[in-house]
Amino acid sequence: METYRDSQGLEYSASSSASIERFDDLMSSFMGYKPDVGMKLKALLKDDPSMPMALCMKGYLAKMMGLKALHERALAMAETLTGNGFDRLGHREAMHIKALEVWCSGDLEKTASIWEQILLHYPLDCIALRLAYFNHFYSGDARRMRDSLMRVLPFWEQAHPYYHYVIGLYAFALEECGEFELAERYGREAVAVNPQDAWSVHAVAHVMESQERHQEGIDWIVNLEPHWSAVNNFRFHLHWHRCLFHLEKGEHEQVLDIHDQLLVSDLDSDFYLDLCNAASLLWRLELHGVEIGGRWQVLLEAAKRRIEDRDLVFASLHYLMVIVAAGDCQSTKSMMDQFRHWADSGDTQGQIMHRVGMSLANALINMRQGKPDQAFQSLAGIRYEYDRIGGSIAQRDLFNMMLLDAAGQACRHLEMRALGAERVTLRPQSRWAWLQYGQAFKHLQEQVKAKEAFDQALRLYSNSHD
Repeated sequence: METYRDSQGLEYSASSSASIERFDDLMSSFMGYKPDVGMKLKALLKDDPSMPMALCMKGYLAKMMGLKALHERALAMAETLTGNGFDRLGHREAMHIKALEVWCSGDLEKTASIWEQILLHYPLDCIALRLAYFNHFYSGDARRMRDSLMRVLPFWEQAHPYYHYVIGLYAFALEECGEFELAERYGREAVAVNPQDAWSVHAVAHVMESQERHQEGIDWIVNLEPHWSAVNNFRFHLHWHRCLFHLEKGEHEQVLDIHDQLLVSDLDSDFYLDLCNAASLLWRLELHGVEIGGRWQVLLEAAKRRIEDRDLVFASLHYLMVIVAAGDCQSTKSMMDQFRHWADSGDTQGQIMHRVGMSLANALINMRQGKPDQAFQSLAGIRYEYDRIGGSIAQRDLFNMMLLDAAGQACRHLEMRALGAERVTLRPQSRWAWLQYGQAFKHLQEQVKAKEAFDQALRLYSNSHD
């Protein structure tokens, strides 16, 4: 193998310069969430089977899927790359291989620190950038996501072909830090350059969700759909965001149609986010009083295939959500056994499972078993630590909704009133929040306040359908 430089000056070991051009083409698909990433990588490795960064990418992509079987594949790749024949690589390549090895060991803190070290030396390394971002996201650390981008942005010129991807990543991180105006500015700038950039479309949708701009959010997603609809299964997450807007407007039939026609249309692909989208949406629908029929059963087999996965606490809690809601007691027991072992493992996600995940899991089970007071206690005890499981503020908000629902079902009316007050302050345009708030006042015999809350809920519904 020889050492070649790409157009950004990054060094690669490869059999020919053609491999560098093909790797750059692969990165374009990787950054753009395109469905041909796997195909391009396979073709590259067929012609250059020993290219270290191509092999490392194969391991990285396997780990990102969060499947037990693919974890084993990533581990095998890490072992291959740390074996004989790969001991004379350049600094950047060696650090990437070390990151893959440590990632497979479960030490996410150390893994992320290696990627951040790569970025100190090579701020245009989009692989380290995306993967550090991915792990900060699933550690629930929005500030690290944001700051990781801040440190490298001065090195990315607008003429760079991936510049818009980078500012789109930055936009979402800003939104998660509550910097909505700046987030929307960067997100819209990215979309203006490339409307196929699904992550940037998604970043602006998050701003609109946070600011309760429901119809504007629907229009934003729908009008851009012809551009982003060709990306990989991440496109279904944009449809999920559209559902959140419709749900707040009380447009339940539209939500059910999107769920049935889109969100569950490719469950056989085993992309973890598909199950997370569908599960959290169904639970939200039920909280809104919508009858969902046998839709939990549709998700069950896909969720059962993920029982032994131990990569992301966030995702595994959504698999459990499906299993308990579908009433599969045996699978619930199997999954909780897995969770207990995971919580005792000591790896980074295992520590999150121990500290937060087990309480959330028990709350899900207790709610389905008619034990809302126990669910309330589990949720209330960790409510300020939900972010540890990762995911976005919008995704984790389901657990805030569950807490309010559990308070009501447990007849904890004072707590329900307090939580309702919080929610209508944070989400004054939420009909569901005002209805819950009104119910709390009603149970406490505060009839005037109850009527005011119910009237506000009615006004919001009427206004959204004018």
